[in-house]
Amino acid sequence: MYYLIYQSSALIPRNSSEHDAILIASYRCNKRDDITGFLHREQDNFVQYLEGPKDRIKDLMLRLERDWRHKDIDVLDEGTLTTRRLPDWQMGMVEQGTFAISDLLEIRDTKLAIKSADPFDLVVFMVANAGLLRQICEIEEKKAGS
Repeated sequence: MYYLIYQSSALIPRNSSEHDAILIASYRCNKRDDITGFLHREQDNFVQYLEGPKDRIKDLMLRLERDWRHKDIDVLDEGTLTTRRLPDWQMGMVEQGTFAISDLLEIRDTKLAIKSADPFDLVVFMVANAGLLRQICEIEEKKAGS
């Protein structure tokens, strides 16, 4: 099992319908390719955590490098895993809100300067965000079922 976390500069507006398009394509392709992960948007930056077979993640990164919705991909960390951290997430996504990388790392400028951050902290952040999103979804499902 392989993981990779990267940062890139977003070229689409916040709250854009393109975010939905990213999630729809991610669900379809990541399920097919046995990739799980989480995408976080903060300010004008994407941070994405991916895990799965190394060759499939490398192929995905080649596709992402050609994606017009972002630029300046910077791989922050990559390596091997013994088990998945997000086994049931083909892709989740949140925008900055309750839980922000800038708060975790005490970053106050307009660009997320996370290259020097401990990659483990970033992975913990992404996994925690996935857990938070899961709780929100469960609450919304219970409300809808009532």
